[in-house]
Amino acid sequence: MISNILRRLDRRFKVLLLSIGLQTWSSGLSAQYNQLYAVALGANPIELGSLKSVGGVVSSAFSAPAGYFISRFGVKRMLLLGLIFSVLVALLYGCALNWWMLIPAIIFMRISMWLIMPLTDIIIVGVTPSERRALAMSLSRAIWAIPALFAPYFAATIVSIFGGISVEGIRPLYFIQLAASLIALILVLIMLEPLPIQKTFSHPMSLTLSIIRGYRELLKSERWLKHWLVALTIIRLGGISAPFIPLWIVHVKGADQQFLGLMGTLSILAQFLLQIPMGYLADSIGRKKTFLVLRPMLYAGTLILIWAPNHTVLALAGILGVIGLMGPVGLSGIGGISFIPFITMYWESFPAEKRGMVQGISGLLDFVGSIASLIGGFLWNMGYMEMVLILPLLADLLILVPVFIRMPEGLKKD
Repeated sequence: MISNILRRLDRRFKVLLLSIGLQTWSSGLSAQYNQLYAVALGANPIELGSLKSVGGVVSSAFSAPAGYFISRFGVKRMLLLGLIFSVLVALLYGCALNWWMLIPAIIFMRISMWLIMPLTDIIIVGVTPSERRALAMSLSRAIWAIPALFAPYFAATIVSIFGGISVEGIRPLYFIQLAASLIALILVLIMLEPLPIQKTFSHPMSLTLSIIRGYRELLKSERWLKHWLVALTIIRLGGISAPFIPLWIVHVKGADQQFLGLMGTLSILAQFLLQIPMGYLADSIGRKKTFLVLRPMLYAGTLILIWAPNHTVLALAGILGVIGLMGPVGLSGIGGISFIPFITMYWESFPAEKRGMVQGISGLLDFVGSIASLIGGFLWNMGYMEMVLILPLLADLLILVPVFIRMPEGLKKD
């Protein structure tokens, strides 16, 4: 069945499956250890939140001109830039001797995250018919999940061989990530055929005026963009808890690297088994209904993470998912699949020629995650650890869901 689906899909989709899948797998090796690595290098909770905040501020400043450059120079070139930054991230992490040496790595990481996965999704949406888009998005995550299934235990084994959860134990993961990111970069450079560049500016003017005019016109012409920005803001509020979830699992719940690896494997396995069925569901009953069916799984997983009396129950959090760890890696579990109908509906809400600019304006919201990380660091340091984990859940339930329900689901036929 999967082979039949793949045969009907564009070659660019297949290139992305290989290259971005490799990059995602390599990032997943170290994802659960980044915060633990920073702490081992001497960072305290406030400094840990500050690291994420600095990256978010720079990413916000980068997003507005980057959105313009996506529309001006094309998605492929900006995707290559994101992959170059991911190579620098792995190199800087691997060579870090103190926690403050991670600051440029965090900056490059946030920019690469802002570029790689959203631009990959833009390409997938752009080369896939609307009636198969959610399935194509789900299929990409399902295929990426196959090697990712083994990443947590592979990473745990590497960490154990080199000395456990310590600087020396974690550092080799980044050199493996470096090699894989370089291969992904070369594959995209050589094999990915670019999308046609659909420019949105017809009159010559300065770069600054072009950017200002473009975003002004975008806000005026797209009625529901402001609602989407509210929804994306709430998702970014997950930054309150994101840096501290691995610390909670290891330092509060007493897990070691093997159990952390088990939780990651269970999370990825749950997603792998349900991604394609949920993609079919989103294409048949709609993106909105599928999102609302899956989202409560994250609420249940977060509550289990907080109150689990033992490791057996705690493992369920990995299966269901945890608010704050969204995307292709992390403990996003079954609930994390809700992001597929969400992001598919998001991109379908805007014409193809405006998606680069839309990504640019949404990237401005990264400062929300920066502020959230700082707040989370202060609350964690003051002992309000449960509050750090519960606040994103409340914001999601009370603000994101009502706003999302209001937005129309009409698909753009492009």
